[in-house]
Amino acid sequence: AIAAKKMPPKAQKSKEAKLLAAQSASKSKGKKKWSKGKSREKKIHSVVFTAALFDKFLKDVKKMKVVTVYNLIELYKINGSLARRGIQELLKRNLIVPVDIQGQNPMYTGINATKGKDEEKEAPAKKDKKGGAQKKSKKQVEDVPVEAAEGEKKDDA
Repeated sequence: AIAAKKMPPKAQKSKEAKLLAAQSASKSKGKKKWSKGKSREKKIHSVVFTAALFDKFLKDVKKMKVVTVYNLIELYKINGSLARRGIQELLKRNLIVPVDIQGQNPMYTGINATKGKDEEKEAPAKKDKKGGAQKKSKKQVEDVPVEAAEGEKKDDA
């Protein structure tokens, strides 16, 4: 069998020596300090519209395809409450149209952005597959003579 080697016994410290060792150990380590965590850079955004910024805001937003609070904050460097107020003002002036208003993030689109889409949709519909003019529907054909007939009656009277 293998004989286990015993370590020699340590010399006993006196109570005063133990107390002194305990105090000095706690002083050197100190309390554990909590980390501050990762801190982001604080963004400095304006909290009021200047006249120049407001004019630019009114002019540019009606051309935007997607208008959200976050888009306005990033684009114009304004804070969130100012962006929401700006959206309300644009709605009053009919410069934007609501797309999705449910929940916390309402989404809008600019008036000029929607006008461009409507014109693009109508342009291809004017020609049929062969390239000639598209035939009018019955409703359109009926409306034209009625209006012309009414105009002739007014002229006669």
